Amino acid sequence: MESSFATLAAAALAGYLLGSLSGTRVVARWTGTSDLSTTVVVVDGTGTSVESHGVSPSSMQAREGARAGLLAAGIDIVKALLPTLAAALLFPDSGEAAVVATFVLVGHAYPLYHHFVGGFGISPLLGSLVVLDWRALIFAIVLFGLIGLIVGNAYIGIESWPLGLLPWFAWQGSEWLLAYAVVANVIYWWRSRREALAALRSFRRDRRPWRQRVADFKKYPDPEAPGST
Repeated sequence: MESSFATLAAAALAGYLLGSLSGTRVVARWTGTSDLSTTVVVVDGTGTSVESHGVSPSSMQAREGARAGLLAAGIDIVKALLPTLAAALLFPDSGEAAVVATFVLVGHAYPLYHHFVGGFGISPLLGSLVVLDWRALIFAIVLFGLIGLIVGNAYIGIESWPLGLLPWFAWQGSEWLLAYAVVANVIYWWRSRREALAALRSFRRDRRPWRQRVADFKKYPDPEAPGST
């Protein structure tokens, strides 16, 4: 099919409406879980905790365990993967796939059906990247995993990988995909700014040996602070 302004607008609308579907809320109905909007999370091995505001697979995991969290994440991955794949097949070498993927992220973070209170974007980011460029996903995860190991910080190694999409897509020269990566990072870092700032402050104060800090990788992320409700 031929790409046009109308098809790009339709891709944006479809992406946003599909992105507004919340895998976490679907699983919450099955488990009977309520009040997912605030979760206390531990950001590193020092026990530094912070309130996280959002409805995401990680908040489901903190309350109902890994199985429920993975199910919620799986739904969010699929809701991004399928429309992105459809757009890529219908409009090869055009911008529709990147536009769909971008607006799925917007809908996931600010869902129309749920008073614009959503997640952080990692699950739909994973789903769309499988279609858009799986190499970018591997590059970003490996890059920040290595950086995290070098500096001895699990938050950087595990949570900061979306930043790696920016140099990858800049190098690939795709304006559509670079714009997608920029929007994804803006959404992710704005939604997770509390955790990021808490992790940064803790890292600056952490005087433990490198070996001890790297050992955090074995237990991070701890989804909920000890004693929190």
